[in-house]
Amino acid sequence: MEPEAGTGEVDDDLERFWRVAVFHARLNGVPAYFGPTPLEAVRPPAWSYGASRAEADEFVADLRSGATTATALPLAELEAAQEPLPQPGELGIVLDGAGRPQALVAVTEVLLVPCAEVDPASTQVDGADLAPDTPLVVQRLRVLHAA
Repeated sequence: MEPEAGTGEVDDDLERFWRVAVFHARLNGVPAYFGPTPLEAVRPPAWSYGASRAEADEFVADLRSGATTATALPLAELEAAQEPLPQPGELGIVLDGAGRPQALVAVTEVLLVPCAEVDPASTQVDGADLAPDTPLVVQRLRVLHAA
């Protein structure tokens, strides 16, 4: 679920959130005379998790409380979409169900594990009725800043 791209209001909200998050997450640690750092200059992608507004809101709440620390999806989905594996250090802006930015997160670890080894208490798994041996891509997340 993603916000309507190209709408001025969404872009303005994301930009405001990003500027505040850069400061609070201390991504702008280089003195100003060196100019903006790549981390500071390029806003990371914004995304939400879930198939509905309610699921996106629940994910944000669980992420902010620390109940959710990772997401997982079948490796086959990434391969089918020809998407690369996430990488540690990647940043993302998590949106709520209304498309408002709520958290800046960093990927801290990426694991390829069978579904049976994923902790459902702390990991949001994308996909239903997965076989225990289904390979999943798990990305552990750390909240750097929350709105």
